[in-house]
Amino acid sequence: MNTEKILTVAQVVTPIFVTVFLGVLARRRKILTPEQVQGLQQFALKFGMPCVVFTSCLTADMGVESLSSMGLVLIAVLLSTLLSFRLRKQRYPYHNLPMLFCAQETGMMGIPLFIILFGAGQAYRMGVLDLIQAVTAYPVIAILTTDTGENPTVSRMLRKILSSPLMIMSMLGLFFNLSGIGAWLNRVGVGGILTASTSFLSQPISALMIFSVGYNFSLAKECRRTVLEVAGIHFGLFALFCVVIQGVLLLLPNVDSLTRWAVLLYCALPASYLSPGLGRSAEDYTMSSGVCSILTATCLMVFCVMAAAVA
Repeated sequence: MNTEKILTVAQVVTPIFVTVFLGVLARRRKILTPEQVQGLQQFALKFGMPCVVFTSCLTADMGVESLSSMGLVLIAVLLSTLLSFRLRKQRYPYHNLPMLFCAQETGMMGIPLFIILFGAGQAYRMGVLDLIQAVTAYPVIAILTTDTGENPTVSRMLRKILSSPLMIMSMLGLFFNLSGIGAWLNRVGVGGILTASTSFLSQPISALMIFSVGYNFSLAKECRRTVLEVAGIHFGLFALFCVVIQGVLLLLPNVDSLTRWAVLLYCALPASYLSPGLGRSAEDYTMSSGVCSILTATCLMVFCVMAAAVA
């Protein structure tokens, strides 16, 4: 790798690790409280990220490759979800284990990282994958929140997810795009005002979300062997899915290379950060937090390789 390419990669990767480090530092030095960081996360998740996905879905040129990648990812997460229930029954009796395999962390990690590499206009390529994995994630959430007095009811949990700003804005952006409303707004001169407003709100999102990842990064000593095993199974399984999906996409005509990059990043993402919160015991929380931490670090390493490849 020549010096120019090394510098180009460093320009992409260094801000990521600096932001993660600042998050870790903020927690250790108690510069910010968990409540303050949660406030930053809520701003990003309820205002900034929905704007990113809305703008991207509104302006996206939806092609056959998007539908193909969505279908292939759906098959993959369905298989991994079935495997997770089998693993929970036979080897890892943790209540929230299936949540580690039914959804990837596209919201907090996938979309911000993809934006860094390819721009906000291409965020829809990750956004559609986030939408399709909801087919498996919602039933699993319903199952894991059943028959417990501490967690919300199934209907309340599903209603909360379906009414989330990220979901609403994603579907709204796709509706405006596919129905032609977005094109009409551009013709009457309103479209530019709308996208300028949403783009303004989305500017700090990548930094906020990656900072939050650093702040919450942890790997407790308890269950370390189990954590490593489960993280290894997750990484190996999605690496296999990535190879298969990439092979199928190569056989399809006119598939944009950015769609293949989106699939690669999706398969490298950590498991959903909802996983710890769906546990019923300290062991559940410790195991899933450790797995998410290891997979987050692995994802950032894969991201570095991607940055080098696209530089």
